[in-house]
Amino acid sequence: MKSIKINTAGGESVILMGGTVDDLRERLPAKGLYIITDTNVGRIYRDIFPKGEVLEIEAGEKSKTPQVVIDLCRRMLDAGADRSSFVLGFGGGVVCDIAGLTASLFMRGVRHAFVSTSLLSQIDASIGGKNGVNLGEYKNIIGTIRQPEFVLCDHNMLATLPEEEFLSGMGEMYKHAAIRDRNLFFDLSASADRIAARDPGILGDLILRSVRIKAAIVRRDPMENGIRRLLNFGHTFGHVLEIHYGMPHGVAVARGMVIAAELSGWAGELPHAEYRLLRVELEKAGLTGEEEELPPNVIGRIARDKKSEAGSVNFVLLRAVGKAIVRRLSLTDLQAFVNYYNERKDNSQSIQQGK
Repeated sequence: MKSIKINTAGGESVILMGGTVDDLRERLPAKGLYIITDTNVGRIYRDIFPKGEVLEIEAGEKSKTPQVVIDLCRRMLDAGADRSSFVLGFGGGVVCDIAGLTASLFMRGVRHAFVSTSLLSQIDASIGGKNGVNLGEYKNIIGTIRQPEFVLCDHNMLATLPEEEFLSGMGEMYKHAAIRDRNLFFDLSASADRIAARDPGILGDLILRSVRIKAAIVRRDPMENGIRRLLNFGHTFGHVLEIHYGMPHGVAVARGMVIAAELSGWAGELPHAEYRLLRVELEKAGLTGEEEELPPNVIGRIARDKKSEAGSVNFVLLRAVGKAIVRRLSLTDLQAFVNYYNERKDNSQSIQQGK
């Protein structure tokens, strides 16, 4: 088992790579443990849960609401939880978001940690301290930044993941490569067959490299005031696609990355050959396909996104695969790009249909 430490002003968080639940016995309290999980994870892994009170929620994005967090706080209170209690989120990205936020709010904060069961949560959602729920159609608007004491990433759990969820995790891995590590980007492409077969050897190596990218960024900027914004690559448009079309998160992010790369070229930052490289490799990985039209109210949604400030957006653009920057773009400029994008897409479809 390998460990990666993230030290911030709020304390130390340890990412345990390749361990098992048995490795947690010395890290968990003898009593006062509250395990937050979902119906899918509970069905598969309940037999190996540590001893504690199990609080189960419905699986899926629909559970990421303030009401679910309030209900969990009530259930903990009714079960006798107090300031000494410990919350263990046992599941994928949705569970980790909800468990982290519940622990952050209950009695103004209790200790918490995660057992991460999905690829997306092992490389992204459970790492870095962001905890949040949605407010209607707006993603992660209500939340905190509070580091878990530890995150256990048992790669053997990935064998039970549905293909759609596994692919979603790959979207976030490609994101890390696209913003910081060109070699990782090409290694992902070269390892496509072994990844598809879920070879634990190659997956363990790729997950470790991906986590190191995120951990290094979070150490430098835990509160997202600067370099951590790079981790939002693909998310501004991706969140809109995710909610509007009901896509899995990582797939929506991958498609948002392609749109952001096209915006990067439109804004004079990214050579066309680099845009093509990103788009082709994501398509070969099964993450992108036919382009979706951006909905008419896309700018209105972006204006209420967490990345918007005073009529502009801290937007992550590419200068090359492996090199990202943050550039402030006005909502007016983004609207001009959206008009260009949708018109270009409509013209392309007309040509393909022989009109």
